Amino acid sequence: MHWNGKDSKVFQAQKEFIDTAVIPLIQIDGSDEGFQFAASAADFTLSLANVIENQFKGRIVLFPSFSYTRSQDKQSVFEAWQEELNNASFKHVFYVTSDREWSTIGEEQNIIWTPSVPLDSMDQKMRNSVLEDQLRQLIPIFAKKWAN
Repeated sequence: MHWNGKDSKVFQAQKEFIDTAVIPLIQIDGSDEGFQFAASAADFTLSLANVIENQFKGRIVLFPSFSYTRSQDKQSVFEAWQEELNNASFKHVFYVTSDREWSTIGEEQNIIWTPSVPLDSMDQKMRNSVLEDQLRQLIPIFAKKWAN
């Protein structure tokens, strides 16, 4: 499910089955040296989040990406998201990012860091293969958290 009007009605009707939120975390970098890397990382993270949503459709809500700058306080952003999503009755919240800094907040916080793979130069078949390979590595992470 996606965070939109149509799917939100389904969520409200089936809250007991849809217990997981997934939020892509996207860094905005306007510097000459960081702009292209950040854009490529965003492409990878958003593509991966869509593959996750497709795999677990009916179990998760994929929220819009949260964009931030390097200077923002990640801990306070994280705490605000957690509080809001707890209020919405999500039992599990996963954050997907290619920004290694988020991993310092802690694995117990369900922050999934994946190194960015530049997808822009790949044909669609190779792109899908890379994303499916990454998904296979993430499925056990989701399964372990859901089992607890």
